Amino acid sequence: MLSLLVSSLTAWSQVIITGKVISKIDETPIPLVTIVEKGKSNGTTADIDGNFSIKVADPNATLVFSFIGMVTKEYRLKGQRHIIVETKWGCHKDFFDSNEIKVYANSGLINTPLGGQVEVATPYLLFGGVIKGSYSYQTNLDHNELQNGQIEFSHFISTCDFDMDFKWNYRQVNFDNNFDSKAYSFETDYNFRNVKLIAGYTQLSFDRIEAVGTKALSGVLIGFGATLGQPLHPTVIGKVAWYKDKLEYQASVQGGYKRLLFFTKFYKLNSFNELSLGIGTTIGYRIKRREK
Repeated sequence: MLSLLVSSLTAWSQVIITGKVISKIDETPIPLVTIVEKGKSNGTTADIDGNFSIKVADPNATLVFSFIGMVTKEYRLKGQRHIIVETKWGCHKDFFDSNEIKVYANSGLINTPLGGQVEVATPYLLFGGVIKGSYSYQTNLDHNELQNGQIEFSHFISTCDFDMDFKWNYRQVNFDNNFDSKAYSFETDYNFRNVKLIAGYTQLSFDRIEAVGTKALSGVLIGFGATLGQPLHPTVIGKVAWYKDKLEYQASVQGGYKRLLFFTKFYKLNSFNELSLGIGTTIGYRIKRREK
């Protein structure tokens, strides 16, 4: 009789809680989430539509919601019998810019009509980050040349909402028997989700043909960038370098769809201007691990 009395009191004190688990971002249902009463052994699992029902001993109990890849959430009932629980996925970042080779055909619309560009990215490294290298060359097959080379260490510092890249960039211009220039810059990209802030130190070696001697100038470089949405996911970047008596401008829009890539770039230094168009493709590769 005592056992029956205790069982009756336990059953009488239990409360049935119903509800639904949805994504905080787009309010879509999250299926198969595990729900347990905190400090107890009773639990249940949400169905394919995110709906669930659970018996709790205390109407003010705390429910714990967990699932692989989802941020675990605790929800205090406060006497509620039907609840809608918003959760969010944990931080999981895929670096789709690794294991790639990109090849472009370039054309300058003003001074250097012929050229090409190649970019190579390593696999994601064990100690973190991806190393990238790129080189582009454009010419008019006479006195005009535009070269750009870059080595980049991407994702060296990376969290859910922040990413940092380090770059060494080289630019060279030979312009119509007017001047020759070489510029080197060390840059850092601070990436906040889809927005990019750029800061760096740059040096310029400027040799005007009719003058004697070469100017060596130092300056600062700042820039801004943003990554836009589907379908082409273009990245827009603008940078300005300040020297003592000169300004150097760089701007680009670069994106792609599947294996088709494109870019538009603008470069200006002194009297040299160039607007370049490029179209290319990407080739993925994998490095097989050697077995001992």
